[in-house]
Amino acid sequence: MLHRTLFSLLLILLPTQLGFHFWPEWAFVLGRRVDYLSPTVYLTDFIIVSMLVSWLYANPKSEIRNPKQIQNHKFKFLNWKTIAFVVCFVGINIYIASNPWVAVYKWFKVLEFVCLGLYVVSTKPRLSAVVFPLSVGVLYSSVIAITQFLLQRSIGGPLWFLGERTFDITTPGIARWEGFGRLLLRPYATFPHPNVLGGYIATMLPLLIVQLSNYPIIKFSNKIFYALIMLFACIALVITFSRSAWVAGAFGIGITYYVLWRTQSKRPLFFPSVIRHTLPMLFVIFVTVSAALSLPLSSDESFMRRVELNRAAIAMWRASPIAGVGLGNFLVELPSYDISRLGNYLQPVHNIYLLVLAETGVVGFIVFVVLMAHGMRGFVLRITDRKKKFVLHTMIYLISFATFLVLGLFDHYSLTLQQGQLLFTLLIAFLVQ
Repeated sequence: MLHRTLFSLLLILLPTQLGFHFWPEWAFVLGRRVDYLSPTVYLTDFIIVSMLVSWLYANPKSEIRNPKQIQNHKFKFLNWKTIAFVVCFVGINIYIASNPWVAVYKWFKVLEFVCLGLYVVSTKPRLSAVVFPLSVGVLYSSVIAITQFLLQRSIGGPLWFLGERTFDITTPGIARWEGFGRLLLRPYATFPHPNVLGGYIATMLPLLIVQLSNYPIIKFSNKIFYALIMLFACIALVITFSRSAWVAGAFGIGITYYVLWRTQSKRPLFFPSVIRHTLPMLFVIFVTVSAALSLPLSSDESFMRRVELNRAAIAMWRASPIAGVGLGNFLVELPSYDISRLGNYLQPVHNIYLLVLAETGVVGFIVFVVLMAHGMRGFVLRITDRKKKFVLHTMIYLISFATFLVLGLFDHYSLTLQQGQLLFTLLIAFLVQ
């Protein structure tokens, strides 16, 4: 079907950032253009809309098109009371925002990704149908990154159509790493920053490892294919010099090989009750780490900027604790807070949990946590209801999702950039399906 082809194309092009930016007056802060506020139509947006239209046309009885079909175990939370509550909250969040147009645009993006998630949950794509197109994206991203690192500049040419920006080691504001007695350019591939590239690769590694290690029936040529992707991906991850991606990647790889060992040795992995008891513990860890990151533990300029952003996020939440300052309005509000250490540094807080808390308040934060918990619940239902051979598939999705959540403690791109939003939506949907 056409929608399945478009879905595979979406996974392949997930790393790209080709898009058209609009610059209305409300996309400026302190007289400066802010990319995070600019309404942008990406190539991947066009693919999503085309995919959804094709799917609804081919499946007139789908859950989205017929509300009567929505009351199954996956969508039972989408009742009219829940929808009415969400609509009221969104309206309040937009009304209290300093820049309501930004909030409206961001909520439309949320709606887009909710529809994408419902599509994935409804169509139930197989692991093999997901991993291969994602692997293609990892492959060309890694090759581009390695080439950029060797050249110490962007490649140029037709890669512009994938969203590669033009830069070299002398470009102002470019990410560099000092080592081997010289400054080295950190590769971007087609991502907005090396940290985003590193996070993407770290999240994809568990899926690649399983495809390579746990499928004895695949052809030898396919094993070579995935082995090469793993090699290029690991090299690209190292040369991003993203410490958070290194930590998350090591976490994901270690847990994945542990799960593979337990599965192949036919030993039990865990009990579903462990997951239920783990969720509160994870919440405490998120809050504790977020609070710790607001303390001045280092004099490093980059670290201090992050600390100031964390403090600003907490101050915004205190100013509007129930409904937040408005979705997407963190940067709009930032100049109103004491950012003496930041100057004109306009970046979202590098912690998705503080960002959600600041922009949507306690209500939005609870909804966000419930959404993650629903993904975990879907995971528990799958391992208890399905045959044992499906457990590994679901476990790998969980590991990739957990890796992404760990990265969310140290960066914001999973909620603020197109590639991160796509990946975040897909991982949750893969768990629930």
